[in-house]
Amino acid sequence: MNDKILSLGQECLRIIPAETQATSFLGGKPLVRSPVDWPRKNNKPLGFIAQLDLEEVNPSRCIEWLPDTGRLLFFYDLEEWPWGFDPNDKGGWAVIYENGSNELYSLELPRDLSEDHIAPSIKYVKTQNFISYPDAQRVSFDKIGLSEDEDEDYYGFIDEQYGDEPRHQVGGFPTPIQNDDMEEECQLVSGGVNCGGPDGYSSDEAKQLRKEENDWRMILQFDSDDHIGAMWGDMGMLYFWVKESEARKHDFSNVWMVLQCS
Repeated sequence: MNDKILSLGQECLRIIPAETQATSFLGGKPLVRSPVDWPRKNNKPLGFIAQLDLEEVNPSRCIEWLPDTGRLLFFYDLEEWPWGFDPNDKGGWAVIYENGSNELYSLELPRDLSEDHIAPSIKYVKTQNFISYPDAQRVSFDKIGLSEDEDEDYYGFIDEQYGDEPRHQVGGFPTPIQNDDMEEECQLVSGGVNCGGPDGYSSDEAKQLRKEENDWRMILQFDSDDHIGAMWGDMGMLYFWVKESEARKHDFSNVWMVLQCS
């Protein structure tokens, strides 16, 4: 690939299996310093899906807008499976930030959490610095020296970077399965616009929200993963997004999530 294409790359963290036990993992039970109120929607507990220890996964400060220390706990409604295009989906996921001592204990699962909503195994993970590239939907091919007919070559280049392993990732460009407009979708839906159809995108509310600063950043791309029995729809992915301005304040209370699948 030419230098123009390589210049599109954006640093991120690729999540890969760890050889030893860690405090970053997919599945399992949360490891916490102090009691945590388990997130619920409609009085039903969400499923716990992942934990990232920020000292472990971001030691080089590659993602400089994340906190230096602490842990991010990720939850998702494994009963209703929200997609994230409806404002009413809010509460169908949660990201909890916990800081402090590394003297951690395993948080017990809620008694009313269905066994079907518990990951059957745990996958300890670490990260490696990685370069992500924008999906072809974001790219003006004439500006990077490719024709529109060469989109398959571009996708092939991206596939080569990832290989066959699940595309779990922190930061960088997403790997969309459907539309690559998730930053806009987060901006609109979190602002009250239903993006399940074209009317929402063309509404007056959407036009107003587009005028506001859009600083949504992807904190976690969680791919389907056979190792822990995670299948998001039909070979789909969960994408968790946060406003950079809020992440810098260690505020993850307004994280938005998008589910896409084939």
